[in-house]
Amino acid sequence: MADKDLRKSVHVNEISEAAVAGVQGREFYHDPVMLQECLEGLNIKADGVYVDCTLGGGGHSYAIAQKLNEAGTLHAFDRDDEAVQFATKRLAGVLPKFIVHPVPFAELGNEIEPNTIDGILYDLGISSHQVDDSSRGFTFVGDNPLDLRMDRRENVSAQEWLRTVSEDDFAAALRKNADMDRAFKLATRIKEKVGEIATEGRDVLPSDIKSVVEAVFPDKRRDANSLLARVFQAIRMEVNGELKQIENSLRAAVDCLKVGGRLVVMSYHSVEDRCVKETAAEFEKACICPENLPVCMCGGNHQRLKKVNRKPILPSADEINRNSRARSAKLRIYERV
Repeated sequence: MADKDLRKSVHVNEISEAAVAGVQGREFYHDPVMLQECLEGLNIKADGVYVDCTLGGGGHSYAIAQKLNEAGTLHAFDRDDEAVQFATKRLAGVLPKFIVHPVPFAELGNEIEPNTIDGILYDLGISSHQVDDSSRGFTFVGDNPLDLRMDRRENVSAQEWLRTVSEDDFAAALRKNADMDRAFKLATRIKEKVGEIATEGRDVLPSDIKSVVEAVFPDKRRDANSLLARVFQAIRMEVNGELKQIENSLRAAVDCLKVGGRLVVMSYHSVEDRCVKETAAEFEKACICPENLPVCMCGGNHQRLKKVNRKPILPSADEINRNSRARSAKLRIYERV
């Protein structure tokens, strides 16, 4: 199928060439965000070894593979089986060796040898495809029960998490993962609703959570969908252990990179971005002595990362107009020293 025909088969106003490059048939995943900026940040060598820690639909991976020759290698991580199947088909026949690791990216250090990688890319969060496919239980549109698992082989879905989490832990998750105010009141009301639903013998639906959000925030009805998205985000991040996954994976990435290798991380909300910034900051310090020591006792030679860009890179206005998913993206680039 020609690209032009494929464009007609998707319900978006306009998508980039990168979104359809390498795609076979009428399937479409999502338009890779800040693609050129990511590629420039990785500083790709044709015979290098690279890792895409968030394979998704393979848009970034496909573009990286086009810059590698037969001597190059591209590793890719994703725990979403649908994403792995789609992207594997998309990248069939590329020149470099393409190795898929169908495990969480927190397993990076167990899958990749230290000091062997020239560049590592993260495109954090969930894909548009996961949200748009209502059967996955990521969206608050429709009547499919909440699920929110990136890997549906995992046992604990949003349903189980909501039934077992305490009000205090739920409130803490709302604050930590979504910067929610009225967090304890909201957590308590949702837990009460979940208890009522359990007596009815059915699953929790998006409409159930929405009714509680509207009751707790009657003064913010115009922002109900935005508030609901943040509640879903907070639950999803707990169900998937996302912040701990990010921290563990970034620490492993520093070990896996060669000196001069690049770490390129794109996030979509302040919680993720703060996690990236704070984790990376641990490796930007030359001195790791306690702050109360009057003089350095560690030798002052512990720095392992340096910023390539002092401030995060933001998407252009043209990209945001073309792809609304890009509007909140922030790209941070580091180099191993």
